[in-house]
Parts: sequence; C-alpha cells; structure tokens
Amino acid sequence: MTPEIVTDIQRPPSDVVEGFEGIGAADVHEAMGKAGGMGPEISRVAGGSVVGPATTVRLPTGDNMMIHVGAKVAAPGDVLVIEATTDRGATWGELATTNAKRKGIAGVVSGGNVRDVEEIREMDFPLFASTVNHVGAVKETPGSVNVPVTVGGTIVEPGDLVVGDGDGVTIVPREDAAEALAAARDRIEREDEIRERIQSGEDLYDIAGYAPSHYYHIFVRKAYVWMTAR
Repeated sequence: MTPEIVTDIQRPPSDVVEGFEGIGAADVHEAMGKAGGMGPEISRVAGGSVVGPATTVRLPTGDNMMIHVGAKVAAPGDVLVIEATTDRGATWGELATTNAKRKGIAGVVSGGNVRDVEEIREMDFPLFASTVNHVGAVKETPGSVNVPVTVGGTIVEPGDLVVGDGDGVTIVPREDAAEALAAARDRIEREDEIRERIQSGEDLYDIAGYAPSHYYHIFVRKAYVWMTAR
C-alpha cells in the first residue's frame, strides 16, 4: 500500500467535542445503538479519560517512524489512533509522550504494544493499547498519516471523535458527532431519573418494565422444584 500523509483534515466543531467531556465511552456506545465500540483488547494503560478528534497513523510492521509524523501534523486536542500489525515493535513510549504533551495532543490509542508505562503513568497521559511490551521498533519504512485505519476491530476515519475511559474506547463518526452527543445526553438524563427512583425505593426490575414471560415462569418453577428436591 502506497504511503500517504494528509495534513489537512476535517474535525467536529469544537463545541461538540467539548460537549463530550465527562460523558463515558459506554454511554456514547449505547446512545449510538451499541455502535463504535473498540474490542476489549484495547484498554486503558495510563492516564485518565480522553476526548478528541482522531489523527490516524498506519504503521508498517515493526516500524514506528510514522507516529512522529502523526504527532507533527496533529492539532492540539487531537488523539493519535495508531494501527499496527504486530505487538513486537513498540508503537509508543516515554519520549513520544513527552513530545505529545508539549504539542497538546490529548492522548493515544494504539492497536500495538506500548512501553515505558510507569513513566507515562507518572505523566498522567491518556494511553490506550492492546498490550504492554518492551520490544522496540525500527524507524526505516514510511507509512501513512490521516488515512482510514482499523484499531480494536473498529474503522477510524481521520477527524472521527475518540471517547476513551476506564471502560474502553468508542469512536464517533465525525459527521454523526452532534447527533450522538444529543443522544448521549438524553440517555444520561433518563438514567439520572432511574437512579433517583432507585434511591426512592423502587426496584430496577420494576422500573425497567421487564414483563415475565411464560418461559420465565417455567424456569422459576423448575428452579424451585430442583432446589426443594435437594
């Protein structure tokens, strides 16, 4: 695949990006109809939550030169999203983090291995990855920046919104960001109301309106017979 570097990308409006601050990855995922969630192999390694537009990086196998190109073209507030084909060539480390923090990059999501995690944790830099491993990479082969990538089984386009926290990472397509934000806010409002009702003494089972089916009654009856027969 021919290397490609795109320096000018579209991003969601800044007020929409800021609106996602404090909204969890799970809430956004659910609000979008259970879409956009990266697989469980992508988890938080360091730092706190992160929200920002994606600057994407595609790495050749075992080579991480393009993360530095990605950091160079990224705008403050962007999240680097790195596609890697192996976990035997570090895609991120402490020096890259030092540089990213200086540039105002909001965080990193990597499909490969990362290292220097103790130092990165001390720097409180949001870092999500598939694995932690010290094996290094070379810097010899060009790759691509700001092209579609796949990380955690999810396609990420340049400028898509990244929402990451302790639960995982959700990707919001750039053109759907405003709609997803409204839906996520509605979901949070509904859950706040449910939470108040639970605190007032109602049972979540009743609030949710789960109507026991014929099969449910059969299951309960069989379970009762099994328990009393022991």
